[in-house]
Amino acid sequence: MFEPELRLRLADLGAAVTTAARVHAALLEGLPSGRCSMEAIAAKLLMSKRTLQRRLEGEGRNFQHILQETRQSLARHYLLKTALPIAEISFLLGFDEPNSFYRAFKNWTGRTPDGARQGQVAH
Repeated sequence: MFEPELRLRLADLGAAVTTAARVHAALLEGLPSGRCSMEAIAAKLLMSKRTLQRRLEGEGRNFQHILQETRQSLARHYLLKTALPIAEISFLLGFDEPNSFYRAFKNWTGRTPDGARQGQVAH
């Protein structure tokens, strides 16, 4: 009986949140399962890839940058706050190979993931 009203309220709530924030939240869910492509995230947000691109452009953002920011943030968290093996962190961040994660992390920070574990990465 109140379901239509609930759906309207949820839709209003979703409209108040930026598309970039919704993409970030969807990436947090999708990265560990490897579902982090723009197509997968657009589908999760119930829009086409092109609509997602347009909305992000309207906010001055782009998907790849949000994906990179999300991965960087999670990488720092996992490396500094957990004892997870690097290979597991790589998987959780949606990388196909640990070496891909090593290269990406070094590009982001100038340090290796092992160096971060030793406290060498600024927060």
